[in-house]
Amino acid sequence: MPTLASDERIMRFKFVEFTKAGIEEPVMLKNLSDGEHQLLHTLGLCILFKDTNSLFLLDEPETHFNPQWRANFISRLRQSFSDKDRESHNQEILITTHTPFLISDSTPDKVLVFNKDKETGEVAVSNPEYNTLGASINKITMATFDKRETIGGLAQSLLNDFKTSSEKQETDKTQLIKDINNKLGDSVEKVLLIKTILDGMESND
Repeated sequence: MPTLASDERIMRFKFVEFTKAGIEEPVMLKNLSDGEHQLLHTLGLCILFKDTNSLFLLDEPETHFNPQWRANFISRLRQSFSDKDRESHNQEILITTHTPFLISDSTPDKVLVFNKDKETGEVAVSNPEYNTLGASINKITMATFDKRETIGGLAQSLLNDFKTSSEKQETDKTQLIKDINNKLGDSVEKVLLIKTILDGMESND
């Protein structure tokens, strides 16, 4: 449908204000962050059409959310529909996501994993072979997204450099462990590397 210029419209919204918990002054809609806009838009549409027989298509609705909002999104989504709404209406929600938080709040029969063959281009669809409901973020990241590292790429590169240094005979292993602790924060990968270095020191003694 054609879109009219703003000065040709019969009615338009220029300013939208609303109250926010914990804040005395009204908040302008245009002053919200991308994540706040996305949350209001998604949950608002669900509440608006909760009394209808609808299929809700949510394409990565958590893109601009912080980790806390991602962890609570499924709970908030369910709160948008009461038990009475679900009983009296035929409603389905299809969500595409790349965050393990949403998968951790879903049973495996409700999760579909898409894998594309790099050579043939064929896409295979399957349910996870483990119980996703309540599974840890690390478990989902490794089993579903095939990402075994729990740290960032730059940190992993630094860890690999430390590992290479530890394999050299002339390296002061005690000082190397101190450098690792000073340079990197806590992670499973860091603990495993330090353990490997300590085991090597004991075997040499």
